[in-house]
Amino acid sequence: NVCKIQYNSDFKDEDLIMGSQEREVKDLSTYKIHSQILKAGGKFLDFYRPSSNLSMRVIVSTKAKSLIESFRKDNIRYYPCPVIRGKEPVKGFWITDKVIFDDEWVDFRKSEFFFRKRKLISEESQPRARYEVTEQIIQFKNLNDFINFREKEMWHMDERSPYKIFIKEGCPYHILSIHITGPRYLIVSEELKNELQKQKMDKGIEFKPLEISDEEWYGPNGLRKQFYK
Repeated sequence: NVCKIQYNSDFKDEDLIMGSQEREVKDLSTYKIHSQILKAGGKFLDFYRPSSNLSMRVIVSTKAKSLIESFRKDNIRYYPCPVIRGKEPVKGFWITDKVIFDDEWVDFRKSEFFFRKRKLISEESQPRARYEVTEQIIQFKNLNDFINFREKEMWHMDERSPYKIFIKEGCPYHILSIHITGPRYLIVSEELKNELQKQKMDKGIEFKPLEISDEEWYGPNGLRKQFYK
C-alpha cells in the first residue's frame, strides 16, 4: 500500500516534512507535506506507506490513530496528511512522527544482530576498491555496549542490522518505536495486534515476530507461509 507523491511547486524544501524519520524531536506543525496519492479503486485502508520523501513514517487513518492512542499516547505525534484518491482530496489521514524511542526496553543479552565487516585490501593505486568481508551474528550486554560498538569498532563501510530482537519482560507499552530495529517499523503487543485484526484494520499489514530472524521468516520454507499467502 505505497503512496505516490504529487508535488506542490509553491512549497520550499525548508518548509517541508521530508527525508527519513529523525531521532531529534521537533515541532513539525507548521511544516508542509506534498500530497500523497492513493490508488483510485478499492476500499480505503487504515495504514499506508508514504512516498519515499517521507520514508520511515506511516500514514494512518483517523480510526487507526484513535485506536493506537487508546493504547499509548506519548510516543508518536500525528500531523494532518493531504491525501488524494483519483483526483479527489480525502480527509482523515495523518503522518506519524515518532518522538520517543524505546531502545532501553530491548533485552540485549538475548537479542542478536547481524554484522558485516569490511576490510580494505586493495592498494590506493588500484582503480577499484576491494574488500575482505566477514559476516557473523553478535550480541551486546546492554544499550551502552551497543552504542559504544558503533562508535569505536565500526568502520563507515561496516553494516549492523537486527537479527533476533527480544523485549524485556515487564514492558508496560503496547506500541513501541525502537530505533535499532529501523524506525520505519512500529512494534505492537499481541493485544494490540489482535485488536487491529478484530476491527479488520490489518489489511496490508504484515505482523512478524521480533524474535524470529528474517531468514527463518522469509526463507524458502519460512514460517511466514503459515500466516500469509
